[in-house]
Amino acid sequence: MKIIIIGGGISGIFAAIESKRLGHEVLVLEKKDRILKKMLTTGNGRCNLTNVNVTPEHYNSKFVSKALSSFTNRDFIDYLKTIAVFTTCEGNKVYPQTLKAQTVVTQLLEEVKELGIEVITSSPVLKVEKKNNFTVYTNEHKYVADRVVFATGGCSSPKLGSDGKSFEVLKSLGHKVTDLYPALTQLTSNSRDLKSISGVKVYSKPKLYVDGNFVQEEEGEVLFTEYGLSGPPILSLSKKVNMERGDKYVEFSLINYSNEDTKDELYNMYYMFSHYPLKRWLMGIVDKKLVAYICKKLDLNQDVPVGNIDENKFKVLVQELLEHRVDISGTKGFETSQVTLGGVELSQVDEITFESKVVKGLYIIGEALNIDGVCGGYNIQWAVSSAIMMSRSL
Repeated sequence: MKIIIIGGGISGIFAAIESKRLGHEVLVLEKKDRILKKMLTTGNGRCNLTNVNVTPEHYNSKFVSKALSSFTNRDFIDYLKTIAVFTTCEGNKVYPQTLKAQTVVTQLLEEVKELGIEVITSSPVLKVEKKNNFTVYTNEHKYVADRVVFATGGCSSPKLGSDGKSFEVLKSLGHKVTDLYPALTQLTSNSRDLKSISGVKVYSKPKLYVDGNFVQEEEGEVLFTEYGLSGPPILSLSKKVNMERGDKYVEFSLINYSNEDTKDELYNMYYMFSHYPLKRWLMGIVDKKLVAYICKKLDLNQDVPVGNIDENKFKVLVQELLEHRVDISGTKGFETSQVTLGGVELSQVDEITFESKVVKGLYIIGEALNIDGVCGGYNIQWAVSSAIMMSRSL
């Protein structure tokens, strides 16, 4: 069979490789000047491929269950070995042995070349027609195929290819697309004081509140930026920030790895080092940049001995250290988001074959579907699992 795969991202290229290995004629149409551009940026250029603990609970829908159980994280790691990509773990996160996304991209490109898969770049798909066969129209040419696969991604990182325009083509064929929002992106704040502590990192457990009600908690390294907050746990909170309506803030400890004993330790330090200037006292607890930031916020003189601080004011200081709040105005947009929240409605696609229930012979995989996972390698795993299972069903 002749297969046209629209989109040369992660899901598209794995679908192309597996389909070609199974004996099909494969053509990949990519709108950008080269394939796999987005993969180079994943995991800050280190490429977090998958996770040791992949379960449906890490995704927004149980729709993922059959694909993830049929092509598991272990299967993915073994599959990578067939193109000479070996892996290592940092905690539960799985990376290429080299800790470089370029390694994976290079080996995938070599495999595409060795298999003789035809790839045409700078060819955005404008229209798809279905009669007996499929006719796919680009800006300059038209191509005929027995099967068409949409591996076009969502709207995230449009400069790298996935700008959401493919959803219009899918809608023209009768598919329904949900509302689309950026997910796994940074949070923004209107606080002007954050600029002074931009770059400060703290390992904490940020909690999201909406109208004073607890919504979600994550754990990991929080990064202060000029515009707000970033870091893996913050990215994981961004989905709820976009979905929930109301006044929002994120609360977390400014002390690395704080626990239930930290409060008592702060009071012990209050008495043990009462002769220390507040600045010196704080510098033993938090990042140096945070000292002036905290003192300004609480109107405290950093040169005054800790023991001279009123007990009520010290209580407020402790609360600030352990339950620091940052008001949230929103999230960064699709330009910086890693994943799109939303996509083609799942009821219109078979969960095993990924064939459209609307157009026979048309398949939709990866992020083009209304599937999103949390931060930590889950979205690449989904892209690959759906690609492989689709290819094996052709």
